[in-house]
Amino acid sequence: MEKLPKCTTILVIDDDPTNLEILDYTLSAAGYNVHTATNGANIVQQIHFSIPDLILLDILLPDINGFKLCQGLKSDPVTESIPIIFMTALADTVDKVKGLHLGAVDYITKPFQKKELLARVQTHLHLRELSKTLEIKNQQLTELIEDLEHRVIERTIELKQALEKEKELNQLKSRFITMASHQFRTPLAIISSSSGILQEFSDRLNEERKQEHLQTIQHTIKHITQILDDVLMINRAEADKIELHLEAADIVDFCHHLQSAIAESNNQHTINFSVDLGQETITNSLIIQFDKKLLQQIITNLLNNAIKYSPNHNLIKFSLTKADDKIIFKISDHGIGIPEADQDNLFASFHRGSNVGNIAGTGLGLSIVKKCVDLHQGEINIDSQIGKGTIVTITIPYLIA
Repeated sequence: MEKLPKCTTILVIDDDPTNLEILDYTLSAAGYNVHTATNGANIVQQIHFSIPDLILLDILLPDINGFKLCQGLKSDPVTESIPIIFMTALADTVDKVKGLHLGAVDYITKPFQKKELLARVQTHLHLRELSKTLEIKNQQLTELIEDLEHRVIERTIELKQALEKEKELNQLKSRFITMASHQFRTPLAIISSSSGILQEFSDRLNEERKQEHLQTIQHTIKHITQILDDVLMINRAEADKIELHLEAADIVDFCHHLQSAIAESNNQHTINFSVDLGQETITNSLIIQFDKKLLQQIITNLLNNAIKYSPNHNLIKFSLTKADDKIIFKISDHGIGIPEADQDNLFASFHRGSNVGNIAGTGLGLSIVKKCVDLHQGEINIDSQIGKGTIVTITIPYLIA
């Protein structure tokens, strides 16, 4: 269990001076800041000036019943979240149940056992810290979802404005609606479900389960953002707003980096990367001019497609070769293949093969690849057979840096 801050304050309310002395010494020795009180009169108002992190409360006080005091603290918005542990010599189950029903988090019976006392105190202080952390993360999540909703609205407007300029507006609009209904509804439902669980049942979830729900939300938001980025990429490409920016870099090292990054996030598949640049290139290093962002779009989309559509075959082949003044990328899989009837529309935005079934996708991957290849003045060739797999070959002219 993580150590709590040294400034943690515990309020002990007990009319027995001996008990107060023992508790003050034990808790102070454990590093806590201890405040004591011998009665409950005006304690609700006094607490407002110094909010403790936890309260140890005796049931039998001279001026007020501990149960009534607990009820008062729990009805006050300022003090309702403070964990209260009852202390009493009574062992009656009815008293324990009554205390817990009033909002107490635990029950300690006198005489105290030092180890038990400290363990219970530390546990409930730690739970309160987790609760505070969850509140902060819930607020961050709310802001993140609001920002996402704003981005969805904003980017959808941009997309609509771009599509209105196209001759095939009605067809593209229909395809986009179909894609959005499948690709946005499920992840948004996941976000809604996880955030709802965190909001309604946070007090029943352990920290591990809370983290799982938060990670699910973050992962799903990244997925939606990637879909939106793909849509905007197509929008910009079709509006001729993407330009080629060539820079000198090692193409072999570039491909190695992409292959490693994608392999790390897809551990169920093996990406076999090979290089053959000819006898004149002994070091397997070639500095050429290319657009890093666009080439990353090409290779990343093709490798991810090969992985996605090869659910039952875990080997993906990725090769880099050259011929004359052209660089050649080849990516092959043993996946489901592309039906012949769909191959004429491979590069159409939002078009997907008729055999993809429940495999998620937007129908934008190959469209993005084609536009990036065109900007490099290159060529793309796809050879695919149903049930046997697909081979994609990209040929791009290059200049030695």
